[in-house]
Amino acid sequence: MSATGAGAKELHLDCARTDQKVTLGLDTERRYLEIMWSEGVAEEYTQGESYISGPDSFGEKEKVTYVVTIDKDLVTFGQDRACLQSGTKKKCVDSQTRDTLDLAKGELKYDLGDEIAVFKCQPAPPGRGF
Repeated sequence: MSATGAGAKELHLDCARTDQKVTLGLDTERRYLEIMWSEGVAEEYTQGESYISGPDSFGEKEKVTYVVTIDKDLVTFGQDRACLQSGTKKKCVDSQTRDTLDLAKGELKYDLGDEIAVFKCQPAPPGRGF
């Protein structure tokens, strides 16, 4: 598997660990990553897309920007969160989250908050698309 090899524009993978499965779709041209968890939750990351969240129930407001970078066989994705307004509960701070998909190793590392989940990945059956 390679993000840049043979001019691949779309890659589709099936990844799993002992108790969880996830399907991934990567469009290298658009810098777009789609994740579908076995629990039915979907996530989408497009390089540079952003939105303003909040204010939440405590008054906190953030600008969230999606990040997708590809360096040879390593895809890094996540969010940059820039504090726009602190809430009543705590002072908000800027933060970043980054997860990685190593195509050479066939490995997805995803931060679940309390642990870094490691998934083994393989190419999806032919015919899968966005």
